[in-house]
Amino acid sequence: MSIKRTAILFAVTALLGAALAVWLSLKQTGIGPSWLMGPLKPPRASGELVILTLRGPTTTQSLPGAGKHPEEAQTGFEHDLASLFARELGARTRFVVAPSYAALVKSLREGRAHLAAAGLVPSIELKREFAFGPHYRLIQHQLAYHADNPRPRSLADTAGKRIATVAETPAHDLLRELTGDIPGLVLDVMPHETDPDDLLRRIEARQCDFALVDATALAVTKRLHPDVAAAFNVGREMKVAWAFGPTADYDLMQSAVQFFDKIRGNGTLSRLTDRYYGHVNRIQPVDSEALLEKIQTVLPKLKPFFQEAERVSGIDWRVIAAIGYQESHWDANATSPTGVRGLMMLTEDTADRMRVKNRLDPRESILGGAKYLGLLRDTVPPRVPEPDRTWLALAAYNQGYGHLEDARIVTQRMKLNPDSWLDVRKAYPKLRDPETYESLKYGFARGDEAVQFVENVRNYTDMLLRLEKPMENEIVRERSLTGEPVQAEVPVAVKK
Repeated sequence: MSIKRTAILFAVTALLGAALAVWLSLKQTGIGPSWLMGPLKPPRASGELVILTLRGPTTTQSLPGAGKHPEEAQTGFEHDLASLFARELGARTRFVVAPSYAALVKSLREGRAHLAAAGLVPSIELKREFAFGPHYRLIQHQLAYHADNPRPRSLADTAGKRIATVAETPAHDLLRELTGDIPGLVLDVMPHETDPDDLLRRIEARQCDFALVDATALAVTKRLHPDVAAAFNVGREMKVAWAFGPTADYDLMQSAVQFFDKIRGNGTLSRLTDRYYGHVNRIQPVDSEALLEKIQTVLPKLKPFFQEAERVSGIDWRVIAAIGYQESHWDANATSPTGVRGLMMLTEDTADRMRVKNRLDPRESILGGAKYLGLLRDTVPPRVPEPDRTWLALAAYNQGYGHLEDARIVTQRMKLNPDSWLDVRKAYPKLRDPETYESLKYGFARGDEAVQFVENVRNYTDMLLRLEKPMENEIVRERSLTGEPVQAEVPVAVKK
């Protein structure tokens, strides 16, 4: 074979290889012309459920710094809900994150996915094109404003001022409907890819006066923007449901109906909702502001100790930092009237047990607190899944493992699930009731304080997860804390 023919053959082979690589990439990401993609097979036939979604606090998020492959580090309410559905079908998931609401609708129309799980509202326009599954959440839009300004009482107070919204979204549609009824509404329409964080940042920077945001997304996001507050509800509550593309068959849609019936009946939907949103309104703006300030000024000095504690205990350093902030606001010299001391507020007995010689030494306190939480988490029955396992251990950290067991016994008496934090936190306040605690082994406890402790730590953890990167090679542990299934042999929050 001549050198020329060899070169031509090599070039053709390289070209075909490149074309194959491009095709595989386009197929994986869900972008590219429809003729190149090919029709999707039903999930039961292909073994794969393709899901369109959006990036956002109520849909799908990437955990910061968690790895090269985005799907390996995704979390979020819609993400977890769709993953549960795929597991019910016996299929693997492939998430396609659209850059905007409009792009998502276009991709679904072109048959790029079996369904869209993105907080969609079945509007009249969308129902003309797509079939929708059962609704599983209600959303209410709220007007957000800068807390330093007078609180508007109605949309009439917004006349002549700019209301930010994201183009071609339900919020945009709602404002367009209202422009005929409310003269003087000025819409500040942002690009499709804008997320709630961007809208709240615009309010903080006084680049706009108001923003119209889904109330749940606002509650989640404003913890990082304490200068922003909710003024009032706008419009009616809207139902949220999955939209099915033209590739979805009857079997898939019926399976979705059965799936939602099942998770409503067994409490899975309530637990998932609580996991992501149950605690977000239990933190005040002043608390968020104080934490954000200390993340800049105090945390950098303590971070090496928190990360060392993760290496020792296997618990994500940001969880440990959240406990330390709740206990002492990261004050190494903190002391309570009851005798607990130090950054992690350890009792003398606990410090001795964890071999902490000086409770006022920040490094010793942090390591001791992390080891103690790990010990408590290991004591929680192995059948308890994450993140409930960690939340129960946190309640024990606050008031002792004995009171946790008492609360779980009361939970059983209430015919609720003692392995679910959502249920156990309903029982904890009863530990103050003489009719209840007198029948329990460990007696009286201020159970409502344990609930408040856990919910505050959850909030602080959420904020730190969004603002601070994980340690390298901690993807599995971080995903597990969100409650996402983990395909690894490493225990969820504590590695032995």
